[in-house]
Amino acid sequence: MYIKKRLGQTAALLLAGMAVGLAGGAFAADSVVPNEWNVHSDPKLGAYLEAFDTRPTWADAIGVIETVSAGLPAGRANAWFSDTENKVLNMTVDSVIATNTLLANDNSVVSFATDPVYVDARVKLVVLADAPSTTGAKLAIYASATDKLKVVHNDGTTEYTLTGKDLVADWHQLTVKLNTAGTFDVLVDDASVATGLTLIGGTSDKTLDQLEFSGTGKLDQLYVSHGDPHYTGIMGAIPSAITGDLDDDPTVNNCLARLIYKGTITTTTTFADFNKAKLDAAYLLNKLGGDATAALPPTYTFGSEEVVVVSDTQVNVKCSLTVAGETGTLARRLQLLGKATIGGAWGEVAYTDTLTYGVGGKIEHTFTGINSTLYKFFKAQIIEIP
Repeated sequence: MYIKKRLGQTAALLLAGMAVGLAGGAFAADSVVPNEWNVHSDPKLGAYLEAFDTRPTWADAIGVIETVSAGLPAGRANAWFSDTENKVLNMTVDSVIATNTLLANDNSVVSFATDPVYVDARVKLVVLADAPSTTGAKLAIYASATDKLKVVHNDGTTEYTLTGKDLVADWHQLTVKLNTAGTFDVLVDDASVATGLTLIGGTSDKTLDQLEFSGTGKLDQLYVSHGDPHYTGIMGAIPSAITGDLDDDPTVNNCLARLIYKGTITTTTTFADFNKAKLDAAYLLNKLGGDATAALPPTYTFGSEEVVVVSDTQVNVKCSLTVAGETGTLARRLQLLGKATIGGAWGEVAYTDTLTYGVGGKIEHTFTGINSTLYKFFKAQIIEIP
């Protein structure tokens, strides 16, 4: 398995022996990976799933669909695939690379900059006598013996012995987790093999736009999602106290479900002091107060702190945000609005790229060079980054 880079864009994964590569460059995609992986009560709506009941178009040139009667790993706690599914892709042509392009459901690139991405499949590998080429790759994984995996990463190659497993004779569940830190983990049959390995080439490239398949071997139940395929909870569960007009925004619901997934809150957490505005503020600040039993709105102060008219063509406006106990970068924008008269309409004046917290959660940002003949009144907003 290696993660390959092509045409200056990102690759992700390759199973060598059977080769599965994730690369970059999709303008139209074969397959869609949902951004909101844990909004729906049906977990299948939060992942790209390929059962290989029939051969997908992108795999036409590399193999055939065959029936397997026994030996497949047990299904997941969440039923990603049918219990009766017994068709697999037998990769019989090793001279062709098949490309399965990926996009998020909003036509953006699939990214693991904020949430990890999991690539998971049932596999039967083939032992390779020689290591695959890693030119331009992000990672490589291949069977070096029936019970050994070699993993190529930024710091070299490490061999792992999988005691009691036969990677060639038996089917196994192989999982690669692409982490927000620009590292990756490898699991076999949901047991950790390697963690925190740095992607070849460094940690800055955190996008995934295609899977590439080549070589021989067998593949089944391909899964790509921001959600852990081994997750045992109820995907999409929203706290029971979030009802009525509080739960009408899938993006906010996705944020809450992610907190459940991480164990910060539970499905029975109460939100007694919330209204929609306070819930939206918690989402925008990525912060809840209280605890896993009773959530509270985040404590913060925010607004325009200072307005200085320098000249007819320059006004300096300072906006400030303080969130108790927070530091770091928030994936939100600080937007300045302005209007010419007190009864006029607010218009966009300027915005930042991201918000960066200093000591004590304090953000101060000064917008300069504003035309004082166009704007007399100002206010600030925190908004999502488009």
